[in-house]
Amino acid sequence: MSIPASLATPLKDQLTARFGVAAGTNVEYSIDQRPDVHSVTLPLGGYPRYQIADAGAAMSLGGSWSMAVARLIDAILPPTMLLRIDSDRNGLFALTSYLRFQQEPGIERFCQLIERICHLPTNPAQLTAVTTALGCTGPRGIGLRGSTDGSIRLAVYFKVERDLSSFSADTVGTLLTGCGWDCAGAPAIQADLRAVHVGGSVGVIGVDLDASGAIAALKCDPTNVPLHRVSTFLQQKRAAAERLDVFGRMSRALRARSLSYLGIKYTPQGFAGWRLYFSLRPDGHARLAQPALFIDSPGAATLRMPHY
Repeated sequence: MSIPASLATPLKDQLTARFGVAAGTNVEYSIDQRPDVHSVTLPLGGYPRYQIADAGAAMSLGGSWSMAVARLIDAILPPTMLLRIDSDRNGLFALTSYLRFQQEPGIERFCQLIERICHLPTNPAQLTAVTTALGCTGPRGIGLRGSTDGSIRLAVYFKVERDLSSFSADTVGTLLTGCGWDCAGAPAIQADLRAVHVGGSVGVIGVDLDASGAIAALKCDPTNVPLHRVSTFLQQKRAAAERLDVFGRMSRALRARSLSYLGIKYTPQGFAGWRLYFSLRPDGHARLAQPALFIDSPGAATLRMPHY
């Protein structure tokens, strides 16, 4: 993979060896507020069951996560799948498989599927309230995360078509109430979204479920966020100087003008973190022999979460 040397991680050679063409065609590179943590996401095609099993075995995750993903593939026949691989200075520590539904299921059917296939608890009442608050018919996709500590966690993603201008503080408050949280944080969340969002539809909003099935975190993923807005946002959230430096070096190395999307995470206590996503084509033809971010190039495909 011809990812710039400044972005090199322990994943570089392993991705190419294990996923071949997929790792060189479309890659999503992301960082968050944690030092030394890097993530690479790539599309799965062909025989994803084998790729999932191989990745799980390589990380010694045991069979639970791999088997759950394989059963989900058989049950929902996802039109698109992604695999995210997380690493730190000690090596790989988590895999997340993202699967999109062919048609958004109702919450009752969805919860039955997750409990039957993944053997994970859900909270139908909370998920129904969130679905109603967002104006959706059901979840667009899911993310199933397996970690080297043996834990398996589920994230549920909704595609919100409504315009950002109609996504008021009251609407956010209703969403927080649906999560079982205090709605006092609604104005701050709305202000964050308006500060970074370039307009149009709200996009994807996700929720993380805890071990009991209750909603533990809310995640907003505005797309195509201009870098100057990202920089201002990170400074307002008091991002560490080292993280700001990494963000700047990555942006310059990839000649980016926008992020693919900016992940913003909230818990009942308020703002809980961010993640920056850069989509690139490592084997593509870069301008002036330099790596280029294709998000701004008309007609050039870029990697997205499958829930869009």
